[in-house]
Amino acid sequence: MPRDLEGKRALVTGSSSGIGEAIALRLAREGAAVAVHGRNRERAEAVAEAARGHGVEVIVAIGDLATDAGAAAAADVVESAWGGVDILINNAGGESAGTGNAPWMEATPDDWIATYQNNVISMVRMIHRFAPAMRERGWGRLIQISSVVGHDALTVIPDYCAAKAAIINLSKGLAKTFSRTGVTSNSISPGLVATPSVEAWLRGLSTANGWGDDFGVIERKAVEGFMPNHVGRIGRPDDIAHAAAYLASPAAGFVTGTDLLVSGWQQ
Repeated sequence: MPRDLEGKRALVTGSSSGIGEAIALRLAREGAAVAVHGRNRERAEAVAEAARGHGVEVIVAIGDLATDAGAAAAADVVESAWGGVDILINNAGGESAGTGNAPWMEATPDDWIATYQNNVISMVRMIHRFAPAMRERGWGRLIQISSVVGHDALTVIPDYCAAKAAIINLSKGLAKTFSRTGVTSNSISPGLVATPSVEAWLRGLSTANGWGDDFGVIERKAVEGFMPNHVGRIGRPDDIAHAAAYLASPAAGFVTGTDLLVSGWQQ
């Protein structure tokens, strides 16, 4: 049976767990050769082994994209193996270590700088490295993972919310920059997704509220009481992977400059 991404090469940053892992496995299922990226080699190799089960070539690239040296190290591995990529999924990021759930005025300038480096400049580094060759070849997909908080800021983690808004904006700017070249640029804004870290946070919430140990009950209580949406559940990594696979595919050739909300229409 034909696979949509047969013959394409994809780099998925931050793919050693969570949303990035789900995207890497989905692209492999669609026939793409996949570069699994992370900062922990053991976890990245485990994802790579699972991706190889789909019968595609898989390589592992290690490096902290929040630094010039780490980004160069990861990109060098990919370029050495393949010469470039056709699909770049910019997923790596996260909240700055110092912010936690601090209110707006307690997030320090250093928190803002660290979060911007981790979420935005990390993507810029990889785009600068791989996008020009896409334009030369006349085909490419640039897909950035943002967040629903990039649309509607919270009263906490302000640096993270602002960085995610910047990702949506830079994706639109890229779409204009690569106009009529065969390269598209889009972003995806997930709502709350049940990654391992989110599940751990929800279980802590359950302990505080006496919801018990059943994750189905915890999820329902959390959605009803704290994070309502119109679907009535928390997202799963595969929900985001499905969206990424679509935007990466030839079927999305007429889609660029778009931010795709995958949030259950979170309120």
